[in-house]
Amino acid sequence: MCLACAWGQHFIGYGTSGVVASRRQVLRAGALAAAGVAAAPVFRATEAFAQQGAEADAPADFVFRNGVIHTVSEQQPRAEAVAVRGKTLVHVGDEAGAMALVGPETRIVDLGGRLLMPGFVEGHMHPILGAFMSAGVDLQYPTLAEALASIERYAKENPDGPIRGFGWRVDMFPPEGPTRADLDSILPDRPAFFFSIDGHSLWANSRALEMAGVKQDTPDPIPGFSYYARDVNGVPTGYVLEVNAVLGLVNAVDPITSEAMARLVEIWLPKAAAAGITSVFDAGVPPVGNDQASVIGIYTEIEKRDALPFRVVASYSVKTPPIDKIVEELEDVRSRVSSELVNVDVVKIVGDGSQEGYTAWLLEPYADKPDFIGASPFSEEQWHEMIGAVDAAGYDVHVHACGERTARTALDAIEKAIATNPPRDRRHAIAHLVYVEESDNPRFAELGVTAQFSANWMSADPDTMQNMLERYGPERQSKLYRPKVVLDTGGNIAFGTDWPAAGYFSTYRPLDSIQVGVTRQLVGRPDAPVLSPADQRLTVEEAVRANTLGAARQIRLDDKVGSLEVGKLADLIVLDRNIFEVPQAEIYAARVAMTMMNGVVRHEA
Repeated sequence: MCLACAWGQHFIGYGTSGVVASRRQVLRAGALAAAGVAAAPVFRATEAFAQQGAEADAPADFVFRNGVIHTVSEQQPRAEAVAVRGKTLVHVGDEAGAMALVGPETRIVDLGGRLLMPGFVEGHMHPILGAFMSAGVDLQYPTLAEALASIERYAKENPDGPIRGFGWRVDMFPPEGPTRADLDSILPDRPAFFFSIDGHSLWANSRALEMAGVKQDTPDPIPGFSYYARDVNGVPTGYVLEVNAVLGLVNAVDPITSEAMARLVEIWLPKAAAAGITSVFDAGVPPVGNDQASVIGIYTEIEKRDALPFRVVASYSVKTPPIDKIVEELEDVRSRVSSELVNVDVVKIVGDGSQEGYTAWLLEPYADKPDFIGASPFSEEQWHEMIGAVDAAGYDVHVHACGERTARTALDAIEKAIATNPPRDRRHAIAHLVYVEESDNPRFAELGVTAQFSANWMSADPDTMQNMLERYGPERQSKLYRPKVVLDTGGNIAFGTDWPAAGYFSTYRPLDSIQVGVTRQLVGRPDAPVLSPADQRLTVEEAVRANTLGAARQIRLDDKVGSLEVGKLADLIVLDRNIFEVPQAEIYAARVAMTMMNGVVRHEA
């Protein structure tokens, strides 16, 4: 259910707009009288210090007080107050120490009992792809009839051009997947295509297939992995699987333009800030031809305008052979895209697909396809060669592994690389981990590999309860998504929504993921069943750490962000309620009142 794909070949130029006001430069004054502090929730302390001279040290730009401050630091889990100067946290501790840093232009934020905590670090998502793919009609409906009705309404409201959308769920259809016939009944003449909610499949009508030149004799891009589903006569059904096949059809029907991408990304960024996201691992971008750097450069162009609300660790994605120049290609991208907020430090390996489309690589056959275990684009020899070369060059890998054979193969390759290459601080990660064999769970801690989960998938939703049961059978299906096992064996876990991809519910809000990680229930349904095994439910503290310091460790930012500690960067959020005390089924309802990144307020409500 991850996206690390090449969706378009027509990104030509990029641009966006938006300016965030720069930080105030202030001089040190004195201390604020205690009686004045409580006068208003937010105020400037100018009058009390108008006559005082500057001291040697500059004052704080912000002081936060009178709330619950959760630091995610083992050394100091709680604090009374926090002070920010420039981009940096200069005080995390008692209120008196923070108030001693107040100057005439210091903004004092009275939290009024609200929660202050580190900004969310998303360990796996696709902001650029998400902005592009989620455009059009939203198909997150429980039934095919509702989805078709929504498409028909959207087509009438948008009478020109192709019809596109996102979010249909596999459980709407039989195992054979969607068909063009359903779409042809409402859209006989206009081309239409719709991304599945997991981002790995496409549903297209006959007109779209025709425009893309997909016919009975059209070869599959990667047989058995990325292909056009066909009926008993070999005629394409309109169900298109995995990114190579999807790419060709999308580009043929609705070529991507730079203006559209700029507009869509610009629209989404304020939503990310409002969700409290301050750092992101971008797990794959759509390149210009073979040029991923040009698309990652969207971020740096926005950063130049001071409108990028989060820092980005981006990846160089590898989804098919050849693999002999991976390090060279990564270093080329790094040389072209590097800034204060944007860096490319990771090789993303798309190791398999998804269980829903039978493209995840399993150890034992699919329960409902007993002669098939799925596939990987790479041979085991290529796995070892890839990971060994990246590790030897001093870089990290981030592996998409929905299937347990993919997870094991990646762990084996990492283990061999550790044994072969010189010692160093490694931060390899394996993502998604829908199902992992018992013997492989302790290896994450043993090898220092981060187990990255999209916690918003960990609910007893129809996709998990129906499709995963069909794919895995009851024994394996009862052991899906086990982050607690990794924690209990000493491993690091990280959360990331994988937006826009999902199995049932697409979200970019970390609070949604945190709640599902804690409850293993669908968001908004406190009476929903709990996904087995129930003992894999995390505490709120564990889930928050996974979406802050755990993810920061994964992407080598844990010395800078992920916890509130003196000397770290001022990435923090204020929530309107204390998610450590509210009923767990209400965590998702918390709203972000303020998001600060690099000492700049990027969102305030």
